[in-house]
Amino acid sequence: MTVDDVLDLVRAHLPAATKAYRRSDVELTFVLYDAFAVRGSYDDYGSGSWGFGILLGGDASVSEVLGRRLSIRGTRDQVREALKAIDEYVRLRVGREYLAAYEAAYGARGFQP
Repeated sequence: MTVDDVLDLVRAHLPAATKAYRRSDVELTFVLYDAFAVRGSYDDYGSGSWGFGILLGGDASVSEVLGRRLSIRGTRDQVREALKAIDEYVRLRVGREYLAAYEAAYGARGFQP
């Protein structure tokens, strides 16, 4: 999958992803709920796959959340699974009050059904 393919999946499955942009042909970064930056990187280990990390500040990031790995995703379904895990993790981290304020500011367009 190309970076454009992954960006299309981000736009389709994470409506709260803002400031999505392509940094290169093998990497993209987006901000989710105006709160957490997420980076996706292409690594070709023979079959071509994507890995994601949630940036926590400084040099810190996580590539496994709530027991689910976000790396080595080679198919569209696997990328969708990683995006779902990222969304669940970020929603838990920002909390209900923040999500309510986000929805009040941006409406339902920022949320998955």
